[in-house]
Amino acid sequence: MDISDVTSFLAENDFSFSEAFDGSHESWVRLLANGEPDRFVLVPFTSGPYTEKQLNKMIAESNISEKIWMKWPLAGDALN
Repeated sequence: MDISDVTSFLAENDFSFSEAFDGSHESWVRLLANGEPDRFVLVPFTSGPYTEKQLNKMIAESNISEKIWMKWPLAGDALN
């Protein structure tokens, strides 16, 4: 799973791009019904697939179960 897979997954699950940080990460946010931030996910910029540690951190930040992340069509063998 690479950055385009992760950002597509987040967008598909009600997150939207928030801001970029010094060329190393970008922030994605999910808002509550009242417009207040609910969850933030920091997505590192990388030229290849994410490591298991990086994916686990983003999964935890999203509060979306790993099972849902891995069922997503583009997930493939992300944690193998």
